[in-house]
Amino acid sequence: MTTYDLEMQGLRKIYGDSVAVDAVTLSLGKGEMVALLGPSGCGKTTTLRMVAGFVEPSAGRILLDGRDITHVPANQRDTGMVFQSYALFPHMTVRRNVAFGLRCRHLPEDEVRRRTAEAIELVGLGSFEERYPRQLSGGQQQRVALARVLVLRPKLLLFDEPLSNLDAKLRVQMRQEIRRLQKDVGITALFVTHDQDEASSIADRIAVMNAGRIEQAGTPAEIYNEPATRFVADFIGTSNLIDGVAETSGDGRMTFRADAGGVFAARGRASTGARGALCIRPEKVDICPPGVAGAREGIVRRTARTAGMMEYVVVLTDGPELTVQEQLRHGIAPREDGALVGVVLREEDTQFLVG
Repeated sequence: MTTYDLEMQGLRKIYGDSVAVDAVTLSLGKGEMVALLGPSGCGKTTTLRMVAGFVEPSAGRILLDGRDITHVPANQRDTGMVFQSYALFPHMTVRRNVAFGLRCRHLPEDEVRRRTAEAIELVGLGSFEERYPRQLSGGQQQRVALARVLVLRPKLLLFDEPLSNLDAKLRVQMRQEIRRLQKDVGITALFVTHDQDEASSIADRIAVMNAGRIEQAGTPAEIYNEPATRFVADFIGTSNLIDGVAETSGDGRMTFRADAGGVFAARGRASTGARGALCIRPEKVDICPPGVAGAREGIVRRTARTAGMMEYVVVLTDGPELTVQEQLRHGIAPREDGALVGVVLREEDTQFLVG
């Protein structure tokens, strides 16, 4: 028996002269939640719709629990989709919306009632079962949509940007609820989103897509701390991306010469002369008074304050500018524009990205 619930093998989708999805290969383990993350038009929704059976692949295979479902009709795939628009029947109560799929399968009425009640309780709407969608908040409607899928007990749960219509606070609450329910039920899930915070908080792994391809797949920590490409480093969080070339120091270790000036210790593997970018996350750059041993000097060009954080743009006297983030703490005065400061870059916090 396969250890994967879902396998995508070389999935490809072409519309005329346009390649929407190109050679996507990804596997989901049993009970795993994986997020497809990327900007609009990157192919993530097309990939999801191929898995759901709404779009026919141009090439490749889709396996569900070892069974090839590439050309199986959507209603025979044992998958459940939660849509962005909820897609509830406005003339039906919560109870009837949730029971609809079971009745379409012609199950005995006592089983329909039992499973419907269980699903409604599972999403915390036991006291709302006789209400209509128009009488519910956006978050409550999304719970009904989720219950309507869970009641069918599908092998695979698919989410198509399900929280994009909710306000920021409710989105955070609902993604926590979705994650809790998915883990409690133990169902495998594929979650499409363009929101990196959402993907990082809800998924076991993230597959970052760009121009129809998966650029990197890994845990949220791996994606953030070890970006494989410049696109991933730039799309996930905030990064200092310094253009330049790789060099080799006298002891054989890699260094990096920035186009804007300055040589930096660098982590990575590349031949001497290889062009690329040095990636440094702003919160991993330490800012300090000038003259501290091992620090580079620079001038604060711009400051910005966010919740609990000061962000500085520092122009190094011997090189490029850096964005630096410093946690606000009692007794630490914010730096002013034009101030001379020191910054400390540690080799282990850098990464050389080829290209």
